[in-house]
Amino acid sequence: MGAAAEAAVLEVATLHPVLTDVARQVGGDRVKVTALVPEGGDIHHFAPTTADVKKLATVKVVLAAGKHMENYLDKLGSNLTGGQRIVEVGKPIPSLKIEGGDGALFMCCPAHAQGAIDPHWWNSIDNMQRASRVVAEAFADADPEGKSVYKANAAAFSARLGGLKKWAKAEFSVIPANRRKLATAHLALSYFAKEYGFRLVPVQGLNHNVAPTSPELVKAVEVIRTQGVGAVFPEQGVNSKYLAQLAKETGVKVGGELVADGNGTGPLATFEAAFAHNVRTITAALKP
Repeated sequence: MGAAAEAAVLEVATLHPVLTDVARQVGGDRVKVTALVPEGGDIHHFAPTTADVKKLATVKVVLAAGKHMENYLDKLGSNLTGGQRIVEVGKPIPSLKIEGGDGALFMCCPAHAQGAIDPHWWNSIDNMQRASRVVAEAFADADPEGKSVYKANAAAFSARLGGLKKWAKAEFSVIPANRRKLATAHLALSYFAKEYGFRLVPVQGLNHNVAPTSPELVKAVEVIRTQGVGAVFPEQGVNSKYLAQLAKETGVKVGGELVADGNGTGPLATFEAAFAHNVRTITAALKP
């Protein structure tokens, strides 16, 4: 066995790909991470199976996003008999409400309607820095001997994130205030928008789970024109057919795909890579 395998003394599980990344950053070689939601997994429609629960038999800490993202936590907790602690990482992070205009919905999950809490807290550098500290504390509680390791790893991760935020602000400086409008359907970027001075513009028809109706497409065209939107941004897996139609009707630019659910794949599987990708994509589409 290698040194890393020998050093891993704490077993944890994650219910979100972003938390898998944070757990590995904070835990380092001292922690073994089991990702119940795999890279690229659909966080909105995941529910743990009996097989998943069995994987938690030797786990000490289960990391959840919180803010009602996982509506199955109570049921999961009742099925855990090994004293595992479920930590809702987003719980102590200040919440924002979904504010995207009248009738704005999360097209992926309409229950998250206008005025509800936006559960996508990870789309913020500040929040991810908070999350690293929450995770470090949770790991230290379960493994007191590793406290200094977790604290140091969280600090190093947080420092890198601070550099990423500084870089993002410099990138966005080329976008005038009147062009800082993020036109998406899945309103998952409230925390991002607040951090960098953007306004969310809901455009139905950009979603990959729900095909837009003709009235929705008409409404989308109206929104794009009246709001002076410079570009519309799909998310991973969007049906490009509808985007092409919107672009034809409005002449608006179609930006690159954004990673908003924290479930990027391949080179965009880590938070830092996905965040940098989003910054570059938005800047390229909205700069004059």
